[in-house]
Amino acid sequence: MLFEYQHIPEWPPLAWLAMWQKTSRTITVHHGPRVETHAGWFCEAVWAGEYASGGFDLTDIVSGSGGRIRDGSITYVSSASTVDRLVSTQINDRFFVSNSLPCLLAAADGSVDPAYPGYYEDLITIIHGLDRYRPFISSTIGTIRLTYFDNLLWNGKDLKVEAKPAICRNFDSFKHYRTFLSGSLTLLAENMGARERKYPYRMLSTLSSGYDSPTVTVLAKEAGCSEAICIDKARGGSDEAGEVIASFLGIHPLRVERNSWRETSLPEPPFILGEGMGTDIPFKSAENALRGRVFLTGYHGDAVWAKKGKYLSEKIVRGDPSGLSLTEYRLWPGFIHCPLPFFGVKNIQSINAISNSCEMRPWDVSGDYTRPICRRLVEEAGVPREFFGQQKAVAGVLFDELLTPSSMERYLDWIKEHRRAWFRQGRFPPPASAEFEAWLEQHKDSMKRKLLRTPVLWRLGQDYPDALVRPSWLRRYLFGWALHVTKEKYRIGLKEASIHE
Repeated sequence: MLFEYQHIPEWPPLAWLAMWQKTSRTITVHHGPRVETHAGWFCEAVWAGEYASGGFDLTDIVSGSGGRIRDGSITYVSSASTVDRLVSTQINDRFFVSNSLPCLLAAADGSVDPAYPGYYEDLITIIHGLDRYRPFISSTIGTIRLTYFDNLLWNGKDLKVEAKPAICRNFDSFKHYRTFLSGSLTLLAENMGARERKYPYRMLSTLSSGYDSPTVTVLAKEAGCSEAICIDKARGGSDEAGEVIASFLGIHPLRVERNSWRETSLPEPPFILGEGMGTDIPFKSAENALRGRVFLTGYHGDAVWAKKGKYLSEKIVRGDPSGLSLTEYRLWPGFIHCPLPFFGVKNIQSINAISNSCEMRPWDVSGDYTRPICRRLVEEAGVPREFFGQQKAVAGVLFDELLTPSSMERYLDWIKEHRRAWFRQGRFPPPASAEFEAWLEQHKDSMKRKLLRTPVLWRLGQDYPDALVRPSWLRRYLFGWALHVTKEKYRIGLKEASIHE
């Protein structure tokens, strides 16, 4: 088997799509400008190992994606987290694998049902774990599989899900676990800056007043990171303390205004495609800083580093889908998302045992919001106790914050153009009016408050767990619109494709 590459300059820098027929031994890989290509492998990835050997298929410390030929088989590697994914499908005797859903649909000339209201609910099922999420999306070209954390193996006959290599680790002390994190980041830093790369990367972290991002930044600085994004305000308007923490750590803060993404043109679609909501869209404001970076975040730290852990399953159960909305967006500015808490995540029980051990008691604070591992790491790095980890702050947006006026106008036009899709199913489309939606939401909230005051009916007012939000009737169909908009950009690139290697 061999790869044949087609460079598509118009595509997002890190997007790629592998296409082949069952009887063929040549796999054509269409790719954006910053995808690294070699005779037996390609990637937009960094991993804890030597870059030149291309061993990203042999480790569970890998961020990004790619493909690797070994012994007549091909392994398509997904990021070792549940905030990124591969998408794949089979059409007759043809196979498609990509790191982008709109890319795959554009290449295969497919689409999804614009009137289906459940994309958000389906996509966020990944928070329930690798064995309980909904792995398929229906489309006009057939079923599309979503693969998180695991890899895909092509053996010449079938494309199957394959678990990442099982690496035996036993974190029996804080020192042991800290050494593992520091060592992994050091190897990652050497990999991302390897001279064999056409496009080397630099680290970039993020800082807020919580626990997770300061922990990540302390470890990242030891591996050479010198900058961190600091979003100015949390959801609700409270000031963040990221810049203050940066001063203690000797990190240069890159201040970002939480709502400045609203000043850009059509910013929402790539974020919405991740989980149907677009939670992490404030990072749009830091787009220039993110280009060519390995972006280190603390997503999933609430489960891995919490003392009173609720989610200690090897199947990676989460409390919310935060970080997932970067999975499509990151391909456009060209950065690799690396959520550090996923390093060694299969050993979450032994990590939690450290949090509850006697040696960590000096760093255990009263109340439910305590993460001894984080507190010890950050305090030992010189940040005073009172400057972080006092209360949980979230910068992500909710459904009612989404869509600038111009984006809302385009979204409403799309609903009008596709309203027959609802009528064919015997249902009414949502009213294409932002004002009417606001009126509905206002009265819905009023009714909900009345239900909550009525003991017999209070349960009717409960929608979702606190970590999740129910989309309004109008915003329930954002995913289909975002996919339509983004797919067209890939389609334009495909028309201009030309072989250069």
